[in-house]
Amino acid sequence: MPALEFFKDKERGVLDPKVFERAREVAEGLAKGKLSSSQFRNYFTELRALESRFERDRKGDEALAFARLVPQLELLKAKLFYNTRPKGPLKEAKEFVEFMEEALEAGKRSPKDFEAMMKYVEAVLAYFYASGK
Repeated sequence: MPALEFFKDKERGVLDPKVFERAREVAEGLAKGKLSSSQFRNYFTELRALESRFERDRKGDEALAFARLVPQLELLKAKLFYNTRPKGPLKEAKEFVEFMEEALEAGKRSPKDFEAMMKYVEAVLAYFYASGK
């Protein structure tokens, strides 16, 4: 599968509408699995906290703020994998872990990609909730 791309025109920050079609498809797949809405919400809340810290820090030095953000995204990925252990809360939510890993990897490319990743994950969450989860 090709790397997740968010932009129609990255230079000008124009998102590709197909990202949101993909978000809907991902959400429908997640809704068929064992993932609960609170599990998804917990990770999204953590991402929002990272986003808030990044937004605050980038006012001083965007490059430094992003350099600090990337290891935090890696740590979140490690937490995801930890929670897939045999008695972990995500042991039966492999699709969610794969979705989050792909999104986090894409979000680490640049500040613009991180912002787009947040919109993508938010769209997946919205479609996930709309599916009745």
